[in-house]
Formats: sequence, C-alpha cells, structure tokens
Amino acid sequence: MTDTVRYPLVLGLIALASAAALAFSYALTRDEIRRQAALEKDRGLAAVFGLKLDEKAKERPWREERPGVFAATGRALYAATGGARGYSGKVEVIAAVDAAVRTNYDAARVKAMRVIVQTETPGLGDKCRSPEFQKQFEELLLGRLEVKRGAPYRVPGTPGSDQQEIAAITGATITSNAVIAAVQEAIDRICQGAPQEPSDGSPKRD
Repeated sequence: MTDTVRYPLVLGLIALASAAALAFSYALTRDEIRRQAALEKDRGLAAVFGLKLDEKAKERPWREERPGVFAATGRALYAATGGARGYSGKVEVIAAVDAAVRTNYDAARVKAMRVIVQTETPGLGDKCRSPEFQKQFEELLLGRLEVKRGAPYRVPGTPGSDQQEIAAITGATITSNAVIAAVQEAIDRICQGAPQEPSDGSPKRD
C-alpha cells in the first residue's frame, strides 16, 4: 500500500473513530444535560418568584400557563424566559413581573431577573450573572428597562432609583444590552395574548 493511500485511510479511520466516540459520549450524557438545564430553569424561577425550591419535590410552586410563561401559585407574579445574542453566544434569562403588567403596563415593575445561560467573556461579560448586576432589575419600572453606560449600579429602594436605568457592565456593553433585550422578550411573552390598558391612552398592547 502506497503512502498516498495509507495516510488518507488512516486519517479517515481516526475521524470515524472520533465521531463514534463523540456520539457515544453524547448519548451517555444527553439526559443528564437536559436534567441540569431543567433544574437551572427551576432554580431561576424560584429565585425570581422569591421562593424556596425543593429540588426533590415533584410539584413546583408555580404553573406553566403556556410554553415559557409561568404564574406563581397564590401570588400575583408572572415570569417568563427570554434570550438574546450577546458577545460570545446567546444569553438566556428568566424575569418576573408583577400583575400590573397585564392591566397597567406603565406602572408595572420587574420584580427580579436571573441569567440562566451565558457563554460571555470571563471577567467581563460573564459578570452578567453577578448578584450586583442582577439586583439592579429588582423593582425596576418597565419604562426604565434601558442600559446606561458609565453609571454606578442601580440600588433598588434607594432615593432616585425609580428614575435610574440599568448600569452597563464595564467593558461589556454588548452583553448588557443582550440582557436587556432578553428581559424585554420575557416581558413580551407575558404580555402576549393579554390586552393592556396603558395609562397614557395609547393603543392596547397585545
């Protein structure tokens, strides 16, 4: 067998073996990956609803109204998932809002937000999962769902916080904007199919 035949054959066999190994590894870990993703979503929902999560319990203290939209049991809170393209990949969040979002959008507030999936730059964009950045969204009026560069982080409940936007992560404005877009998508999902009555007389949202 000549080298011109041997080398391509060997490379082909190596590639085939590698593909088979990857397929086998994926088959072994697929269910666990899905389980972990579902658990991460449940942890995010518990956090934005302000609830404790019993990971072993079969029932959750919320119900899924429609795909990706959830209502807390016995509480006037709604949550949804949302996603947007960041610097390195998709950023996915879960955001909760109060019930006013379905009756008076302008008076509604984000109750909390959690980033559940991100692959942003370590030390920069990945700070979107930091407690300090995520806390800015607590009690945020929906009209303030914007990014402001070069500002200190918003501290909920302090004087003037209702007039503040979300401060961008230093050196990661693209990631910051992606989080805002993902939260907005979550809010839009909650509003979808629920007519709004804006206080300014503007047309109903749907």
